[in-house]
Amino acid sequence: MKKLTLSTTVVLIALLAGCASTSANRQTSASNCDVPTSKEESISLALIEQQVLEKQYYSALAYLEKASDTNPRVLRLRAEAQRNTGMLSEAYASYRDLSLTCLTAYGHAGMAKILATRGDLPQAHQQMLKARRLAPSNADIRNDYGFILLAHKNFKEAQREFMTALQLQPGHPVAIRNMVISLILDGDSRTAVRMAKNNGIDSSEFKFLLSQANAFKQPALAGSNNIYHGAPL
Repeated sequence: MKKLTLSTTVVLIALLAGCASTSANRQTSASNCDVPTSKEESISLALIEQQVLEKQYYSALAYLEKASDTNPRVLRLRAEAQRNTGMLSEAYASYRDLSLTCLTAYGHAGMAKILATRGDLPQAHQQMLKARRLAPSNADIRNDYGFILLAHKNFKEAQREFMTALQLQPGHPVAIRNMVISLILDGDSRTAVRMAKNNGIDSSEFKFLLSQANAFKQPALAGSNNIYHGAPL
């Protein structure tokens, strides 16, 4: 794994905050580990999931205060809400607990996101690699692992992860954009342009993705506000 300079790491933390998967939460209800729940609890958790999807994280946390800590579905929702409200230490603890349940892959992926946010990209890589090995057919995890590889300038390996994510979930919006960035960084701008056009990315957005690719090359941009506005990492 290539060593990153401090200034480059600052740039990548900003970019990592925007280029991770957007749809991870949508898979929560399908991954509840068959934990027995009452009808009332199931309805309550479904409403909380909707709040998380709508980015009403504080409201979700309020409703989760009375939820069972033994339910992996609850742990995952709480961790996502905590992370997105800046409660990183609490979120890390929740993801760690989640990693000890049947949703272990999501726990490791979550810890990787916290570590990346804190600037510990080597450990973030190790945690995301664990998640990938545990859930190799999860498009979001493959995309997120690909972006960690992209941060380490392993462009070819990153592209394989993005392509895998796109074949697992055709049209994955974040994987498409990450693939465009990786192609630009790899010097294949022609393919990047073609892929952008084929996937409905207009010229203005392509220029924006190009600026994100340039941020990888120019550590001096670390203090800029040109951060890719995808979902939070």
